[in-house]
Amino acid sequence: MMRNRTAILASLALGAAGLTGLVLAPVTATAAAAKIAAQKADDFTLKDQDQKTHELYKTDAKAVVLITQMNGCPIVRNILPALNKLKADYAGKGVEFLMLNSSRQDSRADVLDEAKEWSINFPILLDTDQTVGKKFGVERTAEVIVMNPKTWQVIYHGPIDDRVTYERQKAQADHTWAADAIDATLAGKTVPVAQRQTQGCLINFD
Repeated sequence: MMRNRTAILASLALGAAGLTGLVLAPVTATAAAAKIAAQKADDFTLKDQDQKTHELYKTDAKAVVLITQMNGCPIVRNILPALNKLKADYAGKGVEFLMLNSSRQDSRADVLDEAKEWSINFPILLDTDQTVGKKFGVERTAEVIVMNPKTWQVIYHGPIDDRVTYERQKAQADHTWAADAIDATLAGKTVPVAQRQTQGCLINFD
């Protein structure tokens, strides 16, 4: 059944009141997360919500962006406008955007419904055995992973920006880490910030 999107987004804007029920608060750094920016992404093949097959290494993109997603996560839903804007800003510039769902409880049909209800215009790759998420050191939703296809190095792993936190939400972001990482990759420059902790819903891995 379709929910009232406006009402849900309005509740999210209340900050902690709209987030703490579904999100584990304080994020702590892990050894896996600390090393992720130096890792090379292994090739993988996954199907999306429309059963289209995607192989990571088969791309002509100049940068590949992977965003972790899980059905019902208020933070993912909250940042969708920012993700859509990011995708639009780099349209025609050789940047490929994908989502990754490593949640065992989300079936393909459920993911398809979520995508339709929330107008998610990204391929959502179904990581049903959680192999890809584990290799990337994923812990939470809303993690943005930026890769350089020339070397397949993970050059950024963290949130899209600093607008949404567990305690509050700002009208505008002061730091746009994901966009900065994409810009640096396209320009062949060093990424200014390679690693940030992400505020997101915890994904349960086996």
